[in-house]
Amino acid sequence: MRISVPRGATPTAASWCRCGRDLFAAGHRQVLALIADHTAHRDICPRHTGREERNAA
Repeated sequence: MRISVPRGATPTAASWCRCGRDLFAAGHRQVLALIADHTAHRDICPRHTGREERNAA
C-alpha cells in the first residue's frame, strides 16, 4: 500500500496484492476506507492466509 498526502493537495492511496487486486482512492474519506479495506483483505486473501503455517512446516 502506498499513501500520499501532499501539503495542500488531495490525499491519494494505492493498494495492490499478489493475488491481482489493484485499487486506487483519492480524497480523505476514500483513502481511509481503502486503508481499512486493505487491512481486511490481508486477513482473507488466499495469497496471505496460512503464511505462518507454511513457514513453520
